[in-house]
Amino acid sequence: MDKVTRGSVTLSARSAGVRVQGRELLLIHGLNANMAFWHPVLIRELVAGRFLMMYDQRGHGRSDMPASGYTPSELAHDAAAVLDAYGVADADVVAHSFGATVALQLARLFPERVRSLVLLDPRLRVFQPFLKLADWPEFDKWKASLGAAGERLNPDVALDFMLPLHFAEAALRQAGPGLVANGFAPIGGGRRGAARYRQLIADTTAAADYQNIDGLDLPSLNMVTCPVFAIYGPHSPFLETLAAVKRELPEWVARLLHEGGHNFPVRFPEHTAQCILEFLATASGARDTEHVTSEVGERSSSSPYGDIS
Repeated sequence: MDKVTRGSVTLSARSAGVRVQGRELLLIHGLNANMAFWHPVLIRELVAGRFLMMYDQRGHGRSDMPASGYTPSELAHDAAAVLDAYGVADADVVAHSFGATVALQLARLFPERVRSLVLLDPRLRVFQPFLKLADWPEFDKWKASLGAAGERLNPDVALDFMLPLHFAEAALRQAGPGLVANGFAPIGGGRRGAARYRQLIADTTAAADYQNIDGLDLPSLNMVTCPVFAIYGPHSPFLETLAAVKRELPEWVARLLHEGGHNFPVRFPEHTAQCILEFLATASGARDTEHVTSEVGERSSSSPYGDIS
């Protein structure tokens, strides 16, 4: 396990694979998770001929939990620190859920560092600022699963990063199989992870920072210059975002899988890897063509944010 430092914050990170120029891949997990979110089968498929970098976002896993600094732009600077620490000038980025917001912010603030983006079931607040449980077509199934475990769901509760805090841990464990089957299981790190996530929301600025659109409005999304691939599960609560992406961001590639919900990378890692690899091959081919037909300057890291210890 590696340690990446950015100022006073230390992030837990690890890498896999061999160093191949132009084949670096950064993975960014979502909230109430850690880098263990990335399924071993997914890693096995992606690592062939590539250099993978993973890390625990601040406040998650084994990374530090400072009192502040959880806006998407601050978290994007953390991601840049990981790239710097591994000596990687630019990379393809794969990100899940809120990690996709961080990845988009990384592409906005440091466009020279992001070759392409693969966004796994992202919710973009510019398109979907508020979502209630009752607005999600799978709500009745979820309600039945948690009801059998003794939990009563308020249909007006927001389906967002606060949702895990509304349920007793024992009920979540009991209802787990049903929640997974119905598309939005809150994946965390067990009892320790649940306690740490509650501490993160209670004791830091994270709750306010996560809701900050932080410059990711429609004009800025339209200015993202790298290829973008957004993938959604058919049982996702964020299909409104998918519809808006297709309507407002026609340069992006957007795809609906045949199965799965919000956490489809965990349930269907091989299918997810196949989709990612197909897109990366296409994006790489487009870059090679551009390199032949136009002069492209060398990309380099303009400011070192992080170091590995």
